[in-house]
Amino acid sequence: MFRRLTSPSAVAGLCAGLALASAAPAQDVQFTLGTTNGPNDTSVLAMERWKEAMAEASGGALDMTIISGGALGGDSALLEQLATNEIQVHVAGPVVVHHLLPEYQCMEAEFVYEDEAHGFRVWTGPLGDEVNEKLVSQHNLRMVGIGSRGARHVTANKAIRTPADLQGVKIRVTNPLREEIFAAMGGLPGPLSIAELYGALRQGVFDAQENPISTIYGNRFYEVQSHVNLTGHVWSYWVVSASEEFLDSLSDEHRQIFMDTLQSEGIDWLNEVVPQREQELLDEMVASGQTEVVEPDVAAFREVAQPIVQKFGDENCREGLLEEIATYAE
Repeated sequence: MFRRLTSPSAVAGLCAGLALASAAPAQDVQFTLGTTNGPNDTSVLAMERWKEAMAEASGGALDMTIISGGALGGDSALLEQLATNEIQVHVAGPVVVHHLLPEYQCMEAEFVYEDEAHGFRVWTGPLGDEVNEKLVSQHNLRMVGIGSRGARHVTANKAIRTPADLQGVKIRVTNPLREEIFAAMGGLPGPLSIAELYGALRQGVFDAQENPISTIYGNRFYEVQSHVNLTGHVWSYWVVSASEEFLDSLSDEHRQIFMDTLQSEGIDWLNEVVPQREQELLDEMVASGQTEVVEPDVAAFREVAQPIVQKFGDENCREGLLEEIATYAE
């Protein structure tokens, strides 16, 4: 049986307790970021900066653990863990559209952007909002940051100056559209987790791969590839995604700190550093004595890719997506 608190002193004590409880600070929050990228990848360095800034701004209350290098699984597994709140944050290229919303995968397609700014306008504008609405409603996660990653380039153990140079080359790619394009150029494309890629290149399972300069450097692919071929066939972006369940669990104050420090110390840093560092990273790779930088005939690659992208988009992507992407060009 419950005893009723009827005395003035008991009521006063109860009110005081409730006031203290309502004034108490939000509880400390420990959470996990998972990524397949290596610890030296620019994206992970940005996340480390964010982690420190977030902890400082919250007085240590927001404590993020970063588990890199695919230790928790590949991107598909990490996105599943994110959707179920087993991990709370994820950073990668635009795998959220490739794995979860394939009807939007043409947002990371070959030669659809005139330059990096064009792509930013797409990813951070109404199309990005449209993607986020579907990610939240269908997969219980949302994109919380879009950062500079740079253009994707082909590395190989030979110079790739024209599409014909890809004839018979085993190249690791990341999505079905890219498979079609590189197959049309004579390559032998196939998928593989980035966490396994260094070993596969070293062992000759693949002869080539394609990624932005920061990823090539951060994952040390130049150690097992003799040529960096500046094809620039895709403008790519780092996407930071978070569990919607986790975001909803944060206090207003903590959520504000989470978002503000991600932007200022993670995304803004990427947007400043990635474009500045590309030439420095290329110079470092060349200085290692293991790598040669090649300037290909980019127009020849574009000529092969564009009709394939259009056909693929018409058959597989959201109706009118490619045409809408084009309207964001200046």
